[in-house]
Amino acid sequence: MDWNNILKDIGFVTIISGLITWLIKSLGESYLSKNQKNYEQKLQNESENFKLSLNQTFEKYKSELQFLSEKANKLHDKRIDRIEELYYLLNDFHNDMQTLVSWKNVTGMTKEEIQQQEFDNVKKAESSGNKFLQYYTRHKLYFSIETCKLIDEIIRLLRESHTDFSFKFIFGAISAEMEYENVKKATELIRVKVPEIKIKLEENFRKIIGVE
Repeated sequence: MDWNNILKDIGFVTIISGLITWLIKSLGESYLSKNQKNYEQKLQNESENFKLSLNQTFEKYKSELQFLSEKANKLHDKRIDRIEELYYLLNDFHNDMQTLVSWKNVTGMTKEEIQQQEFDNVKKAESSGNKFLQYYTRHKLYFSIETCKLIDEIIRLLRESHTDFSFKFIFGAISAEMEYENVKKATELIRVKVPEIKIKLEENFRKIIGVE
């Protein structure tokens, strides 16, 4: 047996086996490396797409929130303007109604002059009341149901009081006793009932405009 040839053959086979093993390993590593790079690239692309989609969604919601915020601010500003004007008109109306119960005869005035002054006071209160009511009716949608209930109650009381004062000018002379009862009732409403509701309305307005 030629051991030299056998050893040579074994060595050659070993070398070939080693080369094959190295080649397989290299191909495997190359394949794995390529797949890993492809996978990493895929993850990178998906990550970029997700970030892009997330940014677009964020910008969309940001734009919508900004729009809603601007809309809410404009509405709030309008409500403040309406409250300011409505409160101004309400005070005019209430003050004119208080004049009806606090007006005193001036010494030296004739009966006709007294009646004319009373009539002028009634007409003035009617005018300011109409201005208040017209403004409130046009802008009622700016106020909550709770606010409207308070305003409606004030209107009802002041209208009822005004009717008590204007009754004699509409239907003619009435008895002194009936006139006294009308003035007494109206005075109670104007000086007591209306201010009580007006305080609640002022608290309501302060909450709306953000005043502590």
